[in-house]
Amino acid sequence: MLSFLFRLIRDFHAGHGFIPNTLYINNFHYRNLRESVAGLPNDTDLAHFLAVDIILSEEAIHRHVAWLIPATRQCIAGRIGR
Repeated sequence: MLSFLFRLIRDFHAGHGFIPNTLYINNFHYRNLRESVAGLPNDTDLAHFLAVDIILSEEAIHRHVAWLIPATRQCIAGRIGR
């Protein structure tokens, strides 16, 4: 799971010239991610580790990253912030 997410981040950076700050993920993938980084005690530490805010959405069938302006990121419900 981590290698996939790091590849998403790397590919986004290569394609856009800047690093994404947001990860969209559904609850199923999020549980798998939490299991793969069991050493991180909480959600905030996970967001810091990945260097992205995490948005949980059942509409996120496929995990993806984006760059959102800070005001937009603050308005999104279900966000796990850094």
